[in-house]
Amino acid sequence: MEATNEQRGHASGDVHGHGHLHAAHSSHHDEPVTPQSAVRSLLLLGQVALDSGDYESAAEAFGSVLQIEPNEVASYNLGSFYARGLGVKRNPVEAARLFHQAELLGNERAGKLCGKCMFDYICDGMENKEPLSLHVAMTLFVARVYPEATDQGGEVGNGLFAIASTCLSRGEYSAAAKAFRAAAEFGNDGYSQYYLAELYRAGTGVQQNNLAALYWLDRAVDSGAADVALANRDNMLAFYRKSLSTAEFKEAMEALAAWCEEGTSDVPADPAKAARWRVVACS
Repeated sequence: MEATNEQRGHASGDVHGHGHLHAAHSSHHDEPVTPQSAVRSLLLLGQVALDSGDYESAAEAFGSVLQIEPNEVASYNLGSFYARGLGVKRNPVEAARLFHQAELLGNERAGKLCGKCMFDYICDGMENKEPLSLHVAMTLFVARVYPEATDQGGEVGNGLFAIASTCLSRGEYSAAAKAFRAAAEFGNDGYSQYYLAELYRAGTGVQQNNLAALYWLDRAVDSGAADVALANRDNMLAFYRKSLSTAEFKEAMEALAAWCEEGTSDVPADPAKAARWRVVACS
């Protein structure tokens, strides 16, 4: 089972290693001090410091450039410093913000490195994180890195889906399930709900649970992922009706309704769905 990530936003970047620092080229001429000449001088100063291994001075020079104007070279190099902890304290969120600024100025590789920083930040200590904390962390990340995004909630869902998809492709199924759950429950992301249901059906990354799978498939249909979830949901219901007696079917649906009323580790409290499954139980 492999997740797809078509038509998703900023946060779905490639998640491979950080690149080489970006070289700045400039020449020195006697000229009046203008913002443009100051930028050229600072870029040259930063490059000289970088070449000599003085990362602290290089970071200061590139940072000074960004106080004057947006600059692709300065953003890329300073982002690389923050990503690696060269001359500054390592900070993947600040690195991502700077890489994204470089991406907006035309540096495509910077966009991929932004995705790498996102993955590093959200997945650090993943084994000790819960879905809610993942969603909070991604919300803070998006607000800092993509302040221009008009749909912040959508960006959060995009980012969590991208991380879950990457973990899934790497065989890190427990981490994938957590990230899908974070987007599914707290972001109401339909495709995350669908893939979480599939993990429950397969017992991959979570304990196998067909009723939980049915719940998440039903949520996915409601949340805009009917193209992938509707047939599976209806087939599961049809299988239950065919393979169980009337009494057994009613018992299963009422059990799911009770989970939705109380909330469990697999199904959140959801009064609307509790009412739905009680209706299905009697149908």
